[in-house]
Amino acid sequence: MGTLSEQARQIRNAYQREYRRRNPEKLKRYMIEYWERKAALYTTEERAKDLSSQGYTQREISTLLKISLGAVNKLLNKE
Repeated sequence: MGTLSEQARQIRNAYQREYRRRNPEKLKRYMIEYWERKAALYTTEERAKDLSSQGYTQREISTLLKISLGAVNKLLNKE
């Protein structure tokens, strides 16, 4: 995907400023939900890595964290 032209960028920025001005509560709620999802993912990934370093198997980690075995595999092999 290429970069936006200067005119397109200005139009986008103006639209976003107007949207933020009109919908402060909606934007606030969106940001809270966004960062809560990010925090949950980060926490799960860090916990999985910590448990793995303590010697737990992937199956035990999936049971403890209540996530699928495939999700644990992805988290531990992510680099």
